Amino acid sequence: MGNWPVCFDNNLVPQNNCLVYSFGIDNDFSFDDAMAAIGCTVYSFDPSMLDTADHKRGDRVFFQRIGISDKDDDHFVPRADEYVEQRPAVNGWPMRRLQTILDLLGHRKEQLTVLKLDIEGYEWDVTRDLLDSGILSSVPQFLVEWHLFTDFPPRERVPDAVDTYFRLNDMGFQLFVTGGVQHGFHSASRFRIQAEVAYLNMKIN
Repeated sequence: MGNWPVCFDNNLVPQNNCLVYSFGIDNDFSFDDAMAAIGCTVYSFDPSMLDTADHKRGDRVFFQRIGISDKDDDHFVPRADEYVEQRPAVNGWPMRRLQTILDLLGHRKEQLTVLKLDIEGYEWDVTRDLLDSGILSSVPQFLVEWHLFTDFPPRERVPDAVDTYFRLNDMGFQLFVTGGVQHGFHSASRFRIQAEVAYLNMKIN
């Protein structure tokens, strides 16, 4: 859907009560609009879109200028990369754990249909938090773009990232689509590898 794969087998995306959380927009709402077009209610999140206030984009798309993290933080200072350098936040970014966001929006008792993360390397810590808290176990579809940069995650944290990657499989998440691996090399300090992938939670599907 849009620029992300979604599985529709076995009513995985119900016609009623479909709720999507999409983290990491960078002004590209194509996935969010596509999911809304089939009847889902979509919440789009991106703390880096500093010139965009919280708003209702359409009948079913709601934008929130906050980000997802493994801890609640009103003044999070992100690592300086090509995105952040273009839009520095003087007072930092507002970041929240998923369970905090669910509470803020009144969705704690609702079923998340699809959770999408494209958050430039922070997905490792966030995914680990989602697994540790158990909250990911109730999500049928998990879409994520994995990132590895020259300096991020820090080398001493790479084993934790590898552990997080394999824990998804142990928790019953099965890879059903990968968009392939992309490489970027601007300089020795700007090398990156990224892969857009999609998982099904086989324990509830």
